[in-house]
Amino acid sequence: MSKVKSSGYILGGVLISMLGAICFSTKAIVVKLAYFEYPVDAITLLAIRMMFSLPFFLASAFITSNQKENVRFTSRQWIQIAMLGCFGYYISSLLDFEGLKFVSAGIERLILFVYPTFVLLISTVWLKRKVRPYRMDRGADHVRRALHCIRG
Repeated sequence: MSKVKSSGYILGGVLISMLGAICFSTKAIVVKLAYFEYPVDAITLLAIRMMFSLPFFLASAFITSNQKENVRFTSRQWIQIAMLGCFGYYISSLLDFEGLKFVSAGIERLILFVYPTFVLLISTVWLKRKVRPYRMDRGADHVRRALHCIRG
C-alpha cells in the first residue's frame, strides 16, 4: 500500500536535506568563530544551540506523533525518549564543541565523516556482527583518506 510521491514532494525532500547538510557543515565554523571572537565556553555555546534547536525538535515530535500510522507513545515512553535524546544530543555535542577547541573545523568534519566506520567496528567487536568484506574495505578507505588529509 505505497503511495507514489509527486516530483514536488521529492524535490522538497532533497532541498531540505541539502539545507540540513549545509547547516550541519557550517556548525563547526560558527563554533570556531565564537571561540575566536568571544570569551565563551562549550557549555554556553551548547546551551544557545539547544535553545535554537528545541522548537524544531518539538515541532517534529508533534507532527510525527499525530500521524495515524504511527504507534502512540505513553507518557512514560515520551519521557524516556526525551531523556535519551537530551543526554545523547548533549553529550555528543559537548564533546564535539570541546574538541573544536583543539582541532580545526576541517579536521572535525573529517572525524565526523569517519563515524560510520566507528559504528561498523563497534558493531563488529561488541555486538559480534559479521561484516561483509566490501564494507570493511570502504571503512578502511575512509580512515585512510582521513589520515591522508590530516597529514597533508
